[in-house]
Amino acid sequence: DLLREFLDESYDVTLARIERRAARHTAPVDQLQEIVGTIIWSALHDDFARRAAFVVASEYLRLDPPERAAIELKRKALLDLVEGVVRDGVKKRKFKCDEPREAARAIITLAQSVSAVEHEIGRPLDDVIALYQHFAVALVR
Repeated sequence: DLLREFLDESYDVTLARIERRAARHTAPVDQLQEIVGTIIWSALHDDFARRAAFVVASEYLRLDPPERAAIELKRKALLDLVEGVVRDGVKKRKFKCDEPREAARAIITLAQSVSAVEHEIGRPLDDVIALYQHFAVALVR
C-alpha cells in the first residue's frame, strides 16, 4: 500500500535524522533541544515537508491494523528515544520529572503540533524552533 510505504519511509528518514543529530550532544538539555528542533524542522523546512507532515499526521489512522502496527513501532522508537533523554536528564539532575514517559509523549506531541499552527505564529522557522525548544525543556525542569 502506497500510504503505508510513504509513512514507513517518512518515519525512517525522520528517526535517522533525529538519532544522528541528537548523538552529536552529550548533555540531556542539548539532546532534547536537538530532538525538538529536528522534529519541527523536518516538518516545516520546505513546502514538500509541510505537505508530507500533514499526510503523516492525518492519514496514519487510515491504515489497516497490521500496517498501523508497523508504524506504531517507529512511533514507539521515537517515544523511547525521548524518554531515554528525559530519564538521563533526571539521573544527571538536569531535569525534574516524575513521569518521564508521559513527559516524552507531551514533548513529541508539542513538537509535532507546530506544523498545524506555524502559519499563525508568524515568525521565522529558526525562531519558532527556539521557542518550542524552550517550552520542551521547561516541561521537564
